Amino acid sequence: MSQSPNKLEKIKKITSSHSNLFKRIFKELNLIIKGKREIMYSDIINLIIREGYKGEIYNEIILWCNYNIRQGKYIVVIEQIKL
Repeated sequence: MSQSPNKLEKIKKITSSHSNLFKRIFKELNLIIKGKREIMYSDIINLIIREGYKGEIYNEIILWCNYNIRQGKYIVVIEQIKL
């Protein structure tokens, strides 16, 4: 299933418009992981699902994480996210 170019561009640029939410998610994940390993995109998806977060903004973040996983990126590089 192919995505429209506009939707794909929106997924790629999600980080600049969701910075406060990403900061909160990273803070929660750091408390859970406690520095034992790096944060992975699957960790973000699992946290959103486990905590029952709902809404368009969370759906967009899940799509963004899935996009990165499909691109072969598994570890979140925080410096690349425009927080």
